[in-house]
Amino acid sequence: MTIFREIVTKSEWIIAVLALYVVAWSRFNSPPTNRSGTTFALFFLGVILYFALLIPLWGLVMIGLFQGSIGYDWISKATTGVNPEAQAALALYAPIVAALIIVVASQFRQVARIDSAARAFCIKIAAIPREADRLAIELAQDAGFEPAGKLRGQITKIISENIGVRALDFSRDGELPARFTRAIALYNLFVGPGNNGTVPEFARNGYSKSAYARIMQQGEAIAARADARYEDLMHTGLAFFTSLQPTRELKEALNCNIAEVSNLTCSLVARYVLFCEMTHNGRLERLKDMGFDAHPTPRFGPDKWVATILFVILLSVGMMMFMPGTRPIGMGKALIIAITFGVSMGFAVLGAIVVAQRFIERHQGDKTAFPPIAELILAALIVVGLAIAVRIGIPLVPALMQDHGFQGVFAQLVERLPGIITPFICTISLGLLCSYLGSLDWTWYRASFFGAVGNGLALMGAGWLVGSLLDENVLAQFYVHPEHAVRNILLSTGLTGFSVGAMVLAMFNRSERIRKDAAENAAKYPPATIQAPLIADDSEAASPSGSEAAHDLGRYTRASVEALEGRYVCFRPAFSSAEVINAYLIAVHWDETESCLMFEERERVDAGHTQRGRVYVPDGRPFISFVTVEKGAMRLIMVSRPEGNEPARGLVTTLSNPAGARFTPASAPIVLRRVADQTPQLGFIQPGAPDYEAYRRELEMVIPAFGFFATSPPPNSGIEPPPVGTTQEVRLSIVR
Repeated sequence: MTIFREIVTKSEWIIAVLALYVVAWSRFNSPPTNRSGTTFALFFLGVILYFALLIPLWGLVMIGLFQGSIGYDWISKATTGVNPEAQAALALYAPIVAALIIVVASQFRQVARIDSAARAFCIKIAAIPREADRLAIELAQDAGFEPAGKLRGQITKIISENIGVRALDFSRDGELPARFTRAIALYNLFVGPGNNGTVPEFARNGYSKSAYARIMQQGEAIAARADARYEDLMHTGLAFFTSLQPTRELKEALNCNIAEVSNLTCSLVARYVLFCEMTHNGRLERLKDMGFDAHPTPRFGPDKWVATILFVILLSVGMMMFMPGTRPIGMGKALIIAITFGVSMGFAVLGAIVVAQRFIERHQGDKTAFPPIAELILAALIVVGLAIAVRIGIPLVPALMQDHGFQGVFAQLVERLPGIITPFICTISLGLLCSYLGSLDWTWYRASFFGAVGNGLALMGAGWLVGSLLDENVLAQFYVHPEHAVRNILLSTGLTGFSVGAMVLAMFNRSERIRKDAAENAAKYPPATIQAPLIADDSEAASPSGSEAAHDLGRYTRASVEALEGRYVCFRPAFSSAEVINAYLIAVHWDETESCLMFEERERVDAGHTQRGRVYVPDGRPFISFVTVEKGAMRLIMVSRPEGNEPARGLVTTLSNPAGARFTPASAPIVLRRVADQTPQLGFIQPGAPDYEAYRRELEMVIPAFGFFATSPPPNSGIEPPPVGTTQEVRLSIVR
């Protein structure tokens, strides 16, 4: 029981370290793209780095607590007096208190920023967001998508009633109607249900519904951008497919909108799939249920893995209890040996399957590929390490409970160390069999037979080697005639190898055949390739100040300017003709990568002058600025903040080129009115047009309340100049 007393004595340190690891895990587990298991190795690399940063901080806090003049010793003296025993008892809890201080301190804003920066650093090193972005791009560009059931009927109705039958095409020929239909279907598969308050078809249980709600909440900015692009896609699609001779610019705009809607929607789909499923095959299964051409690679799932372990345990117990020539041993001892052996063989199966899957994916259709010897040996060595840990850990628990100590457990490990040869050989044997037999076009029972024979012979050789290396005293503990023990070990391990090989190869070959058939069917309909920019990750940790704009922009938070997001119709007098009004759309949205509000102009008739830039929101002033800076050129729109139904009014300052190549600075009144349901009239609005008078009246209200034009002084108004030697007071007029 000495070890238990030692654990209790050091429990304060153990609890503190474990608590810090739980904190690191919890913080690193959010947002969903960082979820444990979604990028297995990447996640654990990042969380270990983050935990390694917390440990020195924990040490510094403890140093501060142990300093008598500034920390914990002063508190203990104030609460317990000068009693040394009470102070010593109180000091035992210093590690736990230091851990609690670290947890509580992260709730303060400045400390939270440092913590976010540390997480961002670890996430960047571990390359975690790349997994979500990679999957999103694969879905948007390469994966075929086939809406079915209720969704297919919904897409047919939307396109037929709003655009026309020319735009409806569920084929995969890569033509514009097919890509347009695919983008509409993707949006209505994932983003549309969230906006309508309905449950998506693919969310069939409570867990899926909860995951969908969380992803839509985490990806609110991406969903808002997808909504805006979807509206643009519908408008552009209507103009393109109803035009007898659509222009090249219109076709390019439609292609751009298709790519943006597809990428934004697939970004959310990727995050949803990564959040729901921890394994690669699980993600492919879920994508398949959603309508994507994603088919699982050969898999030997957790249920099959556990079934293999249980079968080996039962088989081992049966052979130890009933095989002729064995000595009778207690059921408890037999069960411990069988569990240890079964778990070790389970690790061997797992290592072989992982290597075989990687081999088949890399050498698809290449039957002359060299076997993955290096990977199999590495996997076998890892299995040996795990097997040794199991051989120590499982017998150690009952030994400590019976107060026998752990010396006997280590002595048994040394005596029976040659037994680790069996899982080592099994890993290599199964890995080679699955790598080659798993990719052949055989029936599952044929592959199962040859897998059983091959693995059985390999483990018979391993059994002979183990029996030859074991000491005779060890063999005498289990066999009546130690001189015949090698034969018994050879037969028992051979029977185990035969059974395991049959089970593994049967399932592996069947999964591979299904995957190959699905891949061949999908190859008949190659998906259209859409070139589009990468989508920035919406991780909170990706940018330490992702919800606050820079100081030069006004240092506003997203929550304070959320009401400004949306679509506006922007209109002003045309510089070429004072009677014509130029009207187009401006979309305002929060950009996660820029950490500020961004604006984009759309549907301008003079498309060559389309602008995009940042929004400046000064604190305490009623005007905001839309600024475009490009290659030294600047354009400024300064307008009032829109309040309620009132539009934003102000002035625009830019360059006009009335004489071709000669540019002239120009300014004009401008109005931004939020678009509610129907998009108003756009383009160059002539007198007599339906919305012309409404636009003109709004522009008249700009001057002088929301802006004015100062002119040069008049020539000589007859006012006597002031006497020489006197000064005239000049006052500045500030317009708000």
